[in-house]
Amino acid sequence: MATPDTYPAHLDDTTTVSADVLARYNQLVGALYGCLHTDNGFQPFFDAFIRHFNAMQGGIIGLTEQPRRMMFGWTFGYPDGFEEWFINSDLPEKDEALARYSQLPPRQFDSFLGGDPSKNILDMICPQSRVWAEMVCLGDSAGMLAGHAQGCKVVFMANRHRDAGPYTAQDMLQMNLLAPHIEQAVSLHLKLYQSRSTNESLAMALDHVNKPMVVFDVLGTVAQANSAARALLARSNSLSVSADQRLVSSDPRLNRRISDAITTTVMLARKGSPEGRTLFTENRHERIALCITPLLAEDSLQQGALMELFCYDAALQPDLDRIQSLFHCTPAEAAVATDLIHGLGAGEIAEKKGISVHTARQHIKSLLGKNGYRKQTELVSTLVRALA
Repeated sequence: MATPDTYPAHLDDTTTVSADVLARYNQLVGALYGCLHTDNGFQPFFDAFIRHFNAMQGGIIGLTEQPRRMMFGWTFGYPDGFEEWFINSDLPEKDEALARYSQLPPRQFDSFLGGDPSKNILDMICPQSRVWAEMVCLGDSAGMLAGHAQGCKVVFMANRHRDAGPYTAQDMLQMNLLAPHIEQAVSLHLKLYQSRSTNESLAMALDHVNKPMVVFDVLGTVAQANSAARALLARSNSLSVSADQRLVSSDPRLNRRISDAITTTVMLARKGSPEGRTLFTENRHERIALCITPLLAEDSLQQGALMELFCYDAALQPDLDRIQSLFHCTPAEAAVATDLIHGLGAGEIAEKKGISVHTARQHIKSLLGKNGYRKQTELVSTLVRALA
């Protein structure tokens, strides 16, 4: 396996770049800096990178450390649903590529195969990664540490199909020439988001709403919180905004779920999906429901997530007749809806009511069908907004 100390040995004076390749490389650099003037994130650069290096998937990913979690990112080439699954799985902590690239010196690319076609990347990764790698026919991976932002390490990585062979010495030479440009473009791009994605007009509108609401930018940090939200967070024992402007919980398990939900929702906003998430704090006396919705906008600087916070007594018992009327359901289904408002899942509802998990799931399925929802998260969000 190539290491940062040994790989540059391949980049000697015998490795040259033709005039044609250099011209295409210059176009690639132009596409990279052009991303600073468009509303398409890094997609124009990714498209050029794919063509130039025969890459199939990858992206620019912000990662926390200990544990290693994905906090934000721009990706390309992955199947629908992959980013959502990746964010909410344990794979970022085990992913060898992310671990490898996040530990590299600045402005230096590395690859797994080091140009050696006799090596197999499947022999270098863990069983969890191997299942996915085999499915997509992963042949090689290259990447670099692209910088730091909001307490995260930012990694750029690009995977290659096995039919394309390993990244060559010339590929790595060009990537290392490109590395300082990637570092600088990423740094400038993140600063643009931090300075321009303030959603000022939205913030002014939010302060006219009594409901507590928080806006998150594409980096998953708090861009705006209206007066009602700031007041709620000030008196809450379970939620607060950290020094690096992230919404955090005193409960480590909930803290991770909040982070993953915000990151997932922001990624969905970039894909134009309206699907949201709902989480609940687990304080004995006070319950706060967090309904997170993607902020869909043509201007990528205005994309992000909107969170509505609903604070209510944990002993709250919603009006079952009202639930039946609003959600066209039976008394048994209305009772299940009440438990959904308290953040219970099918297993917990079954245990509480002394019914089978199958019966609890059937009630939930019926609520979904009668009200035109595809996913339980959509139903729960509507229940909370209507009744909490």
